[in-house]
Amino acid sequence: MHKYEIMMILDPKSDASKSISLVESIFKKSNIKKAEKLERTDLAYPINGSLKAQYLLFELEAESNLIAELTRRVNISKEIWRHLVINLDTEKGYGKVKKESRRAKFEEKKRIQKVVKNDETKKVAVKKESQEKKLSHVKVKLKKQNSY
Repeated sequence: MHKYEIMMILDPKSDASKSISLVESIFKKSNIKKAEKLERTDLAYPINGSLKAQYLLFELEAESNLIAELTRRVNISKEIWRHLVINLDTEKGYGKVKKESRRAKFEEKKRIQKVVKNDETKKVAVKKESQEKKLSHVKVKLKKQNSY
């Protein structure tokens, strides 16, 4: 079974429940992960003389022969103007994590180097402070000895 996403453009005057029941009759309710009726929207160009349409979106798992049956039935239906079926298993880029850009990698490397450099300077500063404390203790001892 493959994962599919199906988008349909419907006649705005028709009932969307007919198209939903058509999909449910082909794929069974258990295989349909998501069935969503999207808002009625304006189209960029007229389809069948109308500038408005309804959208339906389905996410489901099915065999390829059922997709062929859906395509056949959608082509027969007058209410469904357009449809698009995407196989999410084979679609490039779906679900993949984008590679980190070269710039981001460079910035991260630069930040790490800065942190390391700051740590090293802190270590040097701590060493200098400890040496100064030792010297001050020695100076105090020398003063005490000279004062006797």
